Amino acid sequence: FFLSSTMMKELLLLLLAASSCRGFQPPASTTNNHHRHHSTSSLLGNNHLRSAFSSSHSSKTTHLNAEASTTGLDAFDYKTQWYPVIWAQDLPLNQPTRVTLFDVNYVVAKTMQKKQNDEQNDEEVYVAMLDECPHKKVALSEGRVTECGGFIQCSYHGWTFDGTDGKCVEIPQTVIATAAKQQGEGGATATQAVDTKRKREDGTAIAITEAQGMLWISPFLSPLEALAATSEGRLSPPPRVPEIDMPGYKTAIAIRDFPIDWTVLMENIMDPDHGYFAHSSSGSVPIGFDWYSSDGVENMMEVKEESTENGGWKIVSSVNAVAKLAKYNNEVRSLDAKGNATKNKKKKTVEQPTKLATSTFVAPSLIYLGRRDNSTATSNFLTAFWVCPVGTGRSRFMSAAVSKLPVKVPRWIVHMQLNNFLDQDTFLLLGQHRAVLKREAEGHLENDSSAAPTTTNNVRKSTYVYRSPSEKLPVKLGQFFDSTLSRVPNRKESLMAWYNRNNNENKLFEPWPSRETVLDRYEQHTKNCPDSQALVSRCDRVMKRSKVLGWALILLKLVVKPQSSIEAATATATGLFELGSFALGFRSVVSTLSSTLCALATSFANRLVQSKPFFGILAALFVSHYTAARIKREFFFKFTDNIHHEDIKFIANNWQDL
Repeated sequence: FFLSSTMMKELLLLLLAASSCRGFQPPASTTNNHHRHHSTSSLLGNNHLRSAFSSSHSSKTTHLNAEASTTGLDAFDYKTQWYPVIWAQDLPLNQPTRVTLFDVNYVVAKTMQKKQNDEQNDEEVYVAMLDECPHKKVALSEGRVTECGGFIQCSYHGWTFDGTDGKCVEIPQTVIATAAKQQGEGGATATQAVDTKRKREDGTAIAITEAQGMLWISPFLSPLEALAATSEGRLSPPPRVPEIDMPGYKTAIAIRDFPIDWTVLMENIMDPDHGYFAHSSSGSVPIGFDWYSSDGVENMMEVKEESTENGGWKIVSSVNAVAKLAKYNNEVRSLDAKGNATKNKKKKTVEQPTKLATSTFVAPSLIYLGRRDNSTATSNFLTAFWVCPVGTGRSRFMSAAVSKLPVKVPRWIVHMQLNNFLDQDTFLLLGQHRAVLKREAEGHLENDSSAAPTTTNNVRKSTYVYRSPSEKLPVKLGQFFDSTLSRVPNRKESLMAWYNRNNNENKLFEPWPSRETVLDRYEQHTKNCPDSQALVSRCDRVMKRSKVLGWALILLKLVVKPQSSIEAATATATGLFELGSFALGFRSVVSTLSSTLCALATSFANRLVQSKPFFGILAALFVSHYTAARIKREFFFKFTDNIHHEDIKFIANNWQDL
């Protein structure tokens, strides 16, 4: 690829997600054709970027250690939002799949149905239900999608449900008795009224929609309720990344689950200072970045907070996208007492035309970052992140690299780079994760025993020590969480259960998980990504075939008697000459043909076991096996203690040691 060094650097640093760019669809209706409607979102205007992100927000509302502003936060309701759960292309056709949100399991499925007013063509239709059969409470995600009708069928007793409304359409054990009863009554009447009342045997259908290649669910609304709320303007569609809808942009998507609380993962993504240290290396060269940071002097960060329709909330930060710490380290810190450059002195920082590094958080799940032109507000490369609140102490990370590259980068390359990037700081988050959950639980205990309980739990204000001028943005995000987490469904119950299991005399005794547990790529990523699974299978085939062919070649070398090329050519020519004789009988022809083929095979084998061809082929097979093994390794646990210790040595290249 002919990419600028800056774009390639960003591609390696921030990675990735999103493929098909499709319009917002209200939840699927319960009609037989499952027709879906589309509408488009407004595109990002070419207004002057500085005016778009600037002075309307007073610095008094974003200074460090500020009290949490309740403007817009009191109205935020987690039960009236859409939540991203899985990429649409990662959901297998006609296979129920479990997703989890707020510690509750749901089942989602993709089927093909006839388009409305177009019986010749099919379209993808998505359904979602509570992952629980009403009969014996077993998981519907362990069942199947029926070939006729596209219903979800429980594999325990065969109860079958219409995913669009949850209605139980068949209980096999009652079919015989029901048919006999109808026959005794002279058959069912054609005018029998349809019973729309919910019955105990019905499942629970929930709202699901697709936007920009992502599947979103709103688990506290049924499909019909969400459809009505959307049409009446009471439910906003899922938030969108404007560039994904624009022509010319390509996306590369990824997914990974983490045993890290979703709030901590979001704070990590929105932390502008950690990239210069936690991501100081690509594994072989220093690449730390601080474009999104503030130096507190010339490059001040501006943070804008706004309430959106239907009780939504959004923050946007902007700062000059130039090197700050890197420039200071190169021009000041790396000089010795005599003003000479030290051995870690890098090349002089080359300032690019000023852009604004912008970070946007749309509550509760979407974050996107990009370096935008100061006059047009456009960006050739940005990264988007969708964080699914799986449950207390758990999260699902989905991302997209959105760029104007001339070609689309293969998804497996994206995953290899991204997993290396994520492994650099995820294990670090474990300490933050435990401290935050512990303090949040203690806040609930204090609040429950208080004579005047409140809905705000100042966890982050009392736990973190903010000092950096870049932390205006994390402070605002922390205020959002402290003000709203008490209203997260199931949060308090699961949090207190975790705390009671692991707390003893105000000390956590939960064993510290191993690095392999926290960074297990196979369980967290490979099992959830069909493309990665397919790549691993191909690598296995290449490794197996390379090994078999290699040993076969070695065996051939051992058993084939060396023969000169003249002897081999003479034997082959003799056989061909005899075949050309019309005087031979049938048996003679067969015998001669066999001898000729043997001579040809011997000649070919003799050529293979010659030194140059033999070692050349053997080397090619070794390289194939080695390359496949190295690629496969990227989809299993990799980031060991030794790799981490070698990785962080690059910090000294970015920030001169004292």
